[in-house]
Amino acid sequence: MSTGLPSSEQRKLLDLATEMYASHLDLAIPYLQKRGIDRASALTRGLGVAVDPVVGHQAFKGRLSIPYITPSGTVNMTFRCIKDHDCKSEPGHKKYLKPKGLDTTLYGVADMFKDTLDICLTEGELDAIVLSELVGLPAVGNPGAENWKPWWTDLLRDFRRVFVYCDGDNAGRDLGERVQRELGMAVVLIHLPDGEDVNSMYLKYGPEKLRELAK
Repeated sequence: MSTGLPSSEQRKLLDLATEMYASHLDLAIPYLQKRGIDRASALTRGLGVAVDPVVGHQAFKGRLSIPYITPSGTVNMTFRCIKDHDCKSEPGHKKYLKPKGLDTTLYGVADMFKDTLDICLTEGELDAIVLSELVGLPAVGNPGAENWKPWWTDLLRDFRRVFVYCDGDNAGRDLGERVQRELGMAVVLIHLPDGEDVNSMYLKYGPEKLRELAK
């Protein structure tokens, strides 16, 4: 089984990239504000923009950088398009991209080290940021419903309850059911309304609504 951990050299490069891209965070503020993510939360999570990409990141120029920061440093990174357009309308264009050579990893694992009995699981990094930084619920993010790795259940077994915020679509429901099969009664499925995700619920109803769902 792969550990998903980068080499020491890869980690140094990721740490450098995180610092460089974070210096251009202001370019992403308009987009992040539309998602309800404030500057303080973005700074805490090391978000930025790849204005001057490091070696191997040239394809991500101009994208929002989302570093996977752990207690031992940055272990991964995802890049999201923040252009004001429909990503699906452009042939060959992908909303999210990631560097080659790194395994898919769970986002926000630092929250697993907090003094908490329960943990939340979202589909996507930005939803995890919203729950953790703005709603006040420890949360980790699965980078895309189809990317769930079975060994991640071992990381979640020690929690009393795992609240899975399922996006309001088939992929979200399928992810929730898969995690429930693997973790059993510890899982509490929170099915969001059709077409909704954590971010849209936060924008429409505020943090208290999302907190009420995890009771």
